[in-house]
This record gives sequence, C-alpha cells and structure tokens, in this order.
Amino acid sequence: MLENGLHLASGHWRATVLPGFGANTVRLRYKDQEILRCPDRIEHLMANPHVYGMPLLFPPNRVEDGTFDFDGRTYRLEINEPKNSNHIHGGMADAPFTIVRASGNEAVCEYENRGERYPFPFRMTVSASLNEDGFRQEIAILNSGDTDMPVMLGIHTTFAEPSSFRVPIGQRWATNDRHLPTGRMLELTEREREYREGCRTGGEPISGYYTATEQEAKIGGFSYCTSDHFTQWVLFNGGGGKGFLCVEPQSGPVNGLNRSDGYLRLKIGESARFWTAVSREGA
Repeated sequence: MLENGLHLASGHWRATVLPGFGANTVRLRYKDQEILRCPDRIEHLMANPHVYGMPLLFPPNRVEDGTFDFDGRTYRLEINEPKNSNHIHGGMADAPFTIVRASGNEAVCEYENRGERYPFPFRMTVSASLNEDGFRQEIAILNSGDTDMPVMLGIHTTFAEPSSFRVPIGQRWATNDRHLPTGRMLELTEREREYREGCRTGGEPISGYYTATEQEAKIGGFSYCTSDHFTQWVLFNGGGGKGFLCVEPQSGPVNGLNRSDGYLRLKIGESARFWTAVSREGA
C-alpha cells in the first residue's frame, strides 16, 4: 500500500499520501530527514493506525460510553476501548478515500459518509500539497444530510521523535481513571512548562490534554501550524522510548460531543474548513 500511495515532491520536500487508508500523509521528508514516523511495512500501519503519519480523528480521542445527545436524540458510536467503556479516535483513520485529482505536488481525496463511520451524512475532502516552503493539509467537511450535525476534528500527528520541541499549551485537563476530562483545569507542572517554553526530549512518558494558547508548535527544526479551529493540544509518546512524539491539534476538548461548547454545529449544506502546515523553522 505504501508503494501504491500518491508520492508528492517539491524542491527538497517529499510526501506520501495513502488515499485508501484515511488519506493519511504517512510520510513527510525534507532532504534526507524524516519528519513524521513512517511505518516500515503496511502491516505495522494496519496494526497501529494512529501512531504513523497524520491520521484523521473524527471525532477525536474519547467519547464517554460511546454515546452523545444532539438536538434531542441519542447517538451511539462503537465501544472500541472496552476496558474503559469508551469510543476512541473515530472511524476515519482507515476510511477508503477516492482520488479527486493528483499531480506532482498535490493530492485531493474525498470520502462520502452515509452513516457508516459517523451517525450523520457528510463529505470529507482532504488536500495535501507541497511547495518550496513546505507542506499544507486542508480538510473540508460538508454537511450533506438533512439535519444539523456536530463536528469535532483532531489530527493524531505522529512526529519522528525530535531532539527538542515546544508546544504552546495553556492548562491541563484533569482526567479520571477512564482518561476522560473531569471538567477541572490544572496549572502546568514544572516539566509541562518546559514543554511550553521549549525543551529537549528526555525519554520520559508524555501524555496529557491541554488548552492551546497559540497555533504554532516547534518540532525539532520545523514549525507545525494549525488553523484557529484547533483550540486544544494533546501530547502522547506511547510511554516513552518508542521513537515518536504525537502533537495532536483538536477542535474541541476530549469528550467534547458531551459538552454544549465542545463541538462546532454545522448546519445543513454548510462546510467547515481546517488546515495544518509544516515548514522549516524561520522559513
């Protein structure tokens, strides 16, 4: 499947997009440097689809008991984290997108959901492109149904572990033993303040849900920017020592479908547009 991906190039930049596996930009390189964690084999990606490349989360992270209410109706998602009775990470990471168009430096892919991966009809269009300045990804979600729908998006961006990083986090969400926010906000620890101000990776476990104070993170010698929709950062490194760091922008807090202020309401026929970009720091 990696061999059958769409291979993009511009200047010193290279990228590979997998339309048939969530339109995931599974590889991003600048010169000889791998920016994202890319699987050696497709079996590795299929076994762990959320810790390679830029998998899309819709909805992101966890939904308590896999249920949420919207406009007087209760909706149910698959309980795919049974030990905590949660739904986790949505169903788009392996969705079979179709290719709308592809060129040497751009790929546009589309998926039409009719209720199978989220209980509302929508069309998701993902555009990945390269130019001499770097990489840009745009995600458009069109409400193609006959009712309003709640929208939450996250990107489980999995970087090859950098030598240093800085992520503009604000406060940390307190969580319970099911990894769900309690609603209480905590001040950052001394080490978390270093995450915000810039630090070297120390190999220790990194995991937490945070509010975003800015839209630009620094990952090694690269800048990772997002659109203003992304109000949260989630950090995760699999317990440390795994060779990656996930810096995940989210458009609302974890379990946001169960908060009146946790999602974007998309009216019939309306679209929501999101973007992220990777460039060389200072470019």
